Amino acid sequence: MKLKDGLILREVAGQYVIVPTGKRVQEVTNIVYISASAAYLWDYMKDHEFEKENLVKQIMEHYTGVTEEKASEDIDKFLNTLSANNILDDGVKSGGSFIRIPKEQFDKLWPSGKDSKDNKGVSNS
Repeated sequence: MKLKDGLILREVAGQYVIVPTGKRVQEVTNIVYISASAAYLWDYMKDHEFEKENLVKQIMEHYTGVTEEKASEDIDKFLNTLSANNILDDGVKSGGSFIRIPKEQFDKLWPSGKDSKDNKGVSNS
């Protein structure tokens, strides 16, 4: 896994916020705040490809008094937040695609017919 490009982390009024830049502004539409420990991980993640185990190791080496189980649970939540907000490049494509089909091809695929039930809601205009 890795973080998508075009994202920066900023500290604003004592809170850490992930800010999209360039083309990412269209993909990352929510304001995503993260904790100080997540910001620590972000610093590692922005320069490395990683797996969950790498992040657990980073937390265990940096913080005292945290169990591996708790670190793993928190990192799961963090990675889920990143993935849900289109920040994590985890190999899963999200969002939709748009393709333009020439009218002749469209008409072959979906012949128009006033009484056809197959093309309800489909428009070739």
